Amino acid sequence: MNINNFPAREKEISTQVEKGQTRNYLKSFLFGGTIINLVLGFCYLMMLNSLSTRGFDLEELKSEKMNLRKQLEEIEISLAIPVSLYALESDEGVQSMANVKKKTFMEVSELGLAFVKKRR
Repeated sequence: MNINNFPAREKEISTQVEKGQTRNYLKSFLFGGTIINLVLGFCYLMMLNSLSTRGFDLEELKSEKMNLRKQLEEIEISLAIPVSLYALESDEGVQSMANVKKKTFMEVSELGLAFVKKRR
């Protein structure tokens, strides 16, 4: 047995062990980084999905708002006619007017102005 070579062999073994540990640390680090990337990518995907879903919901609410505004305008128009007729009937100026004996009607064409035909 050669005692002089023993420390060199021990040093060689410790170097190989250190290289193996370094490789294990590197593998662990890469595996951990891959897991973190996957988790962060999934979170990012979920946030994008949530954002796009909110956009669709917002468009749906806007169209519903437009429909409700149209319905409100229709209701206001249907209420305006009876209210205006009631206001005319109850107006003192209209009630004090004399009845018309001879009625003259105007003819209105779609593209023209209103005119009265006089009978002679």
